[in-house]
Amino acid sequence: MPIAGGVLNLVAGALGAISSLALLILTIVLQGVRGDNPPHFGAPDVLPIFVVTFLVCGIVFLILSIVSVVGGIFACKRMRWGWALAGSICTVLIGASTIIIGILGIIAVVFVAISKKEFATQAQDC
Repeated sequence: MPIAGGVLNLVAGALGAISSLALLILTIVLQGVRGDNPPHFGAPDVLPIFVVTFLVCGIVFLILSIVSVVGGIFACKRMRWGWALAGSICTVLIGASTIIIGILGIIAVVFVAISKKEFATQAQDC
């Protein structure tokens, strides 16, 4: 069970990282469109709001994706149950961007939570 949860975390974390990097690239493109010319759509002040929002969301999703991957690695190694569970929860939070990632995260949380006894204790890790 922990290996299945870890693999789900790794897959969802990778997908989340790809989508957050796409969002950051979109931010760069929007900033380039803005340039010195006023935008051709909406009010001139609307585009900077989108740029800042996309930038913040992209960075937050990238951090959550990294924690998800780290939790997946710990789950596959069956060590540090807390980190593995935190990675699974971050996978669920990444699911705000994509429903498939959210479903993978829910399944990963269940797998990691059920298999707590299979993880090594902190004293054995040292």
